[in-house]
Amino acid sequence: MRLKDVLLLELRRLFAPTAPTALLLVGLPLLYTILFGFTYSNNVVKYIPTVIYDQDQTTVSRSLTQAYMDSERYNVIAQVTTQEEMERWLREDKALVAVSIPAKFSQQIKLGMASEILIETNSTNVMFANAVISSSQEIIQTLSAATGQKLQESLNQLPAPALRTTAPVKMGVRIINNPTTSYTNFMLPGLAANGLQIAILLVAGPLIAREYGRLSRWRQTSASTLVLGKLLPVWGCATAAFVLCLAIMNVGFGVPVRTNTLNLLLLVSAFTFLVINLSFFFSAITSSEVAALQVPLLYIMPGLLYSGLSWPSLAMNEVARFFSSLMPLTYMADTLRDLLLAGYSPFLLSNSLSMFAGGLGLQLTTLLVFTLRRKKFELQTAKEVSP
Repeated sequence: MRLKDVLLLELRRLFAPTAPTALLLVGLPLLYTILFGFTYSNNVVKYIPTVIYDQDQTTVSRSLTQAYMDSERYNVIAQVTTQEEMERWLREDKALVAVSIPAKFSQQIKLGMASEILIETNSTNVMFANAVISSSQEIIQTLSAATGQKLQESLNQLPAPALRTTAPVKMGVRIINNPTTSYTNFMLPGLAANGLQIAILLVAGPLIAREYGRLSRWRQTSASTLVLGKLLPVWGCATAAFVLCLAIMNVGFGVPVRTNTLNLLLLVSAFTFLVINLSFFFSAITSSEVAALQVPLLYIMPGLLYSGLSWPSLAMNEVARFFSSLMPLTYMADTLRDLLLAGYSPFLLSNSLSMFAGGLGLQLTTLLVFTLRRKKFELQTAKEVSP
């Protein structure tokens, strides 16, 4: 059978009217893109349930309470009157943050003494804790500067010099590439790539193992023709599916695309080439279509966790970095994020070449395994036929 014949056969299977596997290959990454896009659409953690225990009940303490009420990060659901009541709100998970303002808070400030505010937060979900720490620092620093300015003004100092005296150091912040620190921009491209990876494993996984049950039909077809004929339709469909995902990210969820189409196509085609050949390798070493779908399940979770998508490879230890270097998503996620948000990635070429080289190595291994297993089948068939 010629390459053209294998291609047409695989295309008919991919787009079969009864069970179009192309629908899974395109639909799963699109579904991931849309679902996770809505998940991260708020971009920041907002309206954290908060209780306030104000033991001072002065103008200054009420100003602090109002600052928390005005912040969109917090939803002040109660103002309690005892320490025990505050702890109960946290213990029962009715509130995730408690702000305790000490007695004599205002008096100590006027006397020039330090006064400490206690922020208590439930850190079972570190996303809440991180948001609380950063936003509370901003609220308290603002209050501290304003209060100190008023104290200096009471000593007959003009407002501007008073502010410079109480807050002599100012910090300028310039956040580049993702200035709103959007979680959608940060997470969605990588999660969509993971959805594509899972779709490829499900669609391409059984393609080689399926042929072990009908090797007789491929006697006149070389292993390279068979594998290439199965690769090309899935490769083209998967690449097109992710381009569609990128369009939905950009139009539907505002993820910027600051690079050119050729850079994206290079990266996406390299990634899909590697994952398809990884699927073929899993398929070649298994004994059945069911096993070919089960074996990749061992890879999917580590493939995501070690990819650097949510936890940077720079912060991993040496063992974790070694495992990270084996995962296709490692070479895709950060590079894709750099291309979309910054318009450039210094690792585009090296990562793309690494993925093409890895995919080619897996393809050659698949060809070797398939050829050996086919020869074994032919020997067994010859023995059965011979008298």
